[in-house]
Amino acid sequence: MNKDLGILIDDYLDDVARGVELLKELTEGKPPLRAWRDNDIPQKGLLTSGVEYELHGVGCLLSYKDYDVDFDFGPDDRADGFDLWRLTQYVSERGGKYNMYTKSNNLKQDFEQAVKEGTISKSTHQYCNLYFYS
Repeated sequence: MNKDLGILIDDYLDDVARGVELLKELTEGKPPLRAWRDNDIPQKGLLTSGVEYELHGVGCLLSYKDYDVDFDFGPDDRADGFDLWRLTQYVSERGGKYNMYTKSNNLKQDFEQAVKEGTISKSTHQYCNLYFYS
């Protein structure tokens, strides 16, 4: 896998994991989507550390101070999945940190190459379109 793509994916997943931990504090460990659907928590609100959240469909939009992170929960409430669209959105939110991916087709090419190499792979779950580290 291209080193830059690995850094991008790791940063994205770190931001997701941080937000999920904050959500679990709010839900007292209950899976966030289940807590929302059971009306235990509101669809949107403010987490500790000033992070805003908005649950949607099978995912969540986290609004950190300077950028947003959108993710979907995968099978068994996994939160370590990603796809090209979400990574592209993440790059656009983070400004100059990922310059190598802002003005060209490099992200798509690197993503497709990582799939071809088998470094990342699409979920085999019937209703999941996310990719995970292999």
